[in-house]
Order: sequence, then structure tokens, then C-alpha cells
Amino acid sequence: VLNGVEAIFAMHVDCQKPTGSIAAHAGPTHAAVCFYVVKIEGKTGNAETPHLNVDPVVAAAFTILALQQLTSREDDPLHSQVLSVTYIKAGNSTDTTPPVVEFGGTLRSLTTEGLYRLEKRLKEVVEGQAAVHRCTGVTEILGAPSHPMYPAVVNDERLHEHVENVGRSLLGPDKVKPGEKIMAGEDFAFYQQLVPGVMFGIGIRNEKVGSVHSAHNPHFFVDEDVLPIGAALHTATAEMYLSGRSA
Repeated sequence: VLNGVEAIFAMHVDCQKPTGSIAAHAGPTHAAVCFYVVKIEGKTGNAETPHLNVDPVVAAAFTILALQQLTSREDDPLHSQVLSVTYIKAGNSTDTTPPVVEFGGTLRSLTTEGLYRLEKRLKEVVEGQAAVHRCTGVTEILGAPSHPMYPAVVNDERLHEHVENVGRSLLGPDKVKPGEKIMAGEDFAFYQQLVPGVMFGIGIRNEKVGSVHSAHNPHFFVDEDVLPIGAALHTATAEMYLSGRSA
């Protein structure tokens, strides 16, 4: 579908910016994202005889603590990265060491290369910490279709300047705001793997009508005054790009 396409533009509602404004910046804007599951296997047994067991709970605890060093001690502090453990589960007995502990979460980086480095070190730390505690550790990086890895959204500088120029012409210079980097993933990044592109935010904040919540909030409500503004922006962005290209 994208064969012969030379530029691609997208906008996303932004509840932090007032209706009638846009926000964008060049370079990385949304994170590369993946999800993972770790299993640490030991040897079950009675809690009163720990010397006869191999405890995966202790191994998992040390592993989770060690993983926190990957973002705080192994990468440039100016690089934006996230390593979150979002769940952990093991046995359900109060007097038995479980055979396996499972935990999982998400990795995020504002560069796709940074995400690959996190994936590699996650696997190494899990295997190493598990071995220290006489356990075995396995990491699975989840994939499609349920949890695809998302590359980073990186806005093309030339197209970003074009969007800002269109915004100033259509909305006024005071309505074009600097954008913010966020650690959420965005599937627009897949288009950018093939075509230079830019994603920018369009403001929908209007406290009078209750348009103050993010799109993933159950109380989300869009200020519908943004609809003609967004349509006009998309149209003007395309028309001005094409007229500029052919001039």
C-alpha cells in the first residue's frame, strides 16, 4: 500500500493542550516497546527443610532487584528507558517452597537500538542471577500477534518543520506548541519504517465540556470542536506539501 508514498502524517488527540492548538517536535517522540515473561525454576519442598530445596522465590527477588540497575547504572542517564516488573506469581502454600516463580513486565526505550540492548541484558541478568541461586532462568520476549514489539516513533525533521508551518498559517503562531516525549508505544512507528513521517498532537482540552481526560481513561470525552480543525489541518498539510513539492 505504501509503495510510492514519500511522506506520511498523523495526529493524536492531546488532552493537555487546549482545543485549537497542536504540539510536535522532531526526532524520537514515542518509545520502542516490548513485553516479557520470566520463569525461574528451582526445586520444591517443605518450608521447614530449606536446605533440601532450591528456592526460586529468593532467586526471583534478587533478579528483580538486579534488573533495576540496567536503567540506572548501565546506560546514559540522558537516555530515556523503562524496565518495569508488573506482576509476579508463584505458589499458594504457606509451608511449601514453590517449584517455579514467574514474573513479567515491559521494556521501553526512546530508541529501537536501546530496546534491543535492554532485551539482551534482561536475558543475561535473569540467567546469571538464577544460576547464582542454583536455579534456571528463562526469558521470553513476547511477540505477535498478541504482544508485538513496537519500534520507536521518530519524527522526520523536514516534515516536522512542514507541520509547524502549516499550523502557524492555519491556527496562528501562538497555537503551535513544543511537543513532549512519552514512553508509550505507537503503531504509527511501523509506517515510519517504510516512509518518512511525523506524528503530532492536536489539543482537545476544554474544561467547560469535560474534555480533560486521556484517550485511555474511562471518562474520556472529546471536545467535538476539534473535528473540523483536525480535518482542516490534515487537508492543508497534504495540499501544502504537494504544492511545495511540485513548485
